[in-house]
Amino acid sequence: MSSFTQFSAEMSVRYDREASIALGADHWRVTNGFRFYLDNEHSGDWVSVPAGYLTDGASVPRLFWNVIPPWGVYGQAAVVHDIVCEYLSITKLGAPFSVSRKACDGILLQAMEALNVPWLTRQSIYGAVSAYRVVSGVNTPSTTTLKRNLEAQWRA
Repeated sequence: MSSFTQFSAEMSVRYDREASIALGADHWRVTNGFRFYLDNEHSGDWVSVPAGYLTDGASVPRLFWNVIPPWGVYGQAAVVHDIVCEYLSITKLGAPFSVSRKACDGILLQAMEALNVPWLTRQSIYGAVSAYRVVSGVNTPSTTTLKRNLEAQWRA
């Protein structure tokens, strides 16, 4: 990871009851957009999280919430991971660039490092998402039309 990896702004989210009901799970809405720069802010490589984006935070099974709750110091990294997994795309040199699910997990690790998430927590989360990726075989974007429509209505 580059020592220049950084976020453009702090994250702000609010619980969205209507979206949670529609999507069948708790979701929070990002209220101010931000970027996560994969190198430095002038490199042209970043992940953009727009205002209005819906996230479930860290997708941790409820059984493990006492150890790693859905929200913590890693929350902003979890949101970056969510959006990259949904689109399997980042911005590279100012244009969309496709990435693998394995790369998404690497971006999560970089984002947690940028947030100074403690090493053990960072490794636990990274290990869990990597194991999920391998076991599930997921390798396609995970976005849904319903979720995109709920996000677009908020921005309109």
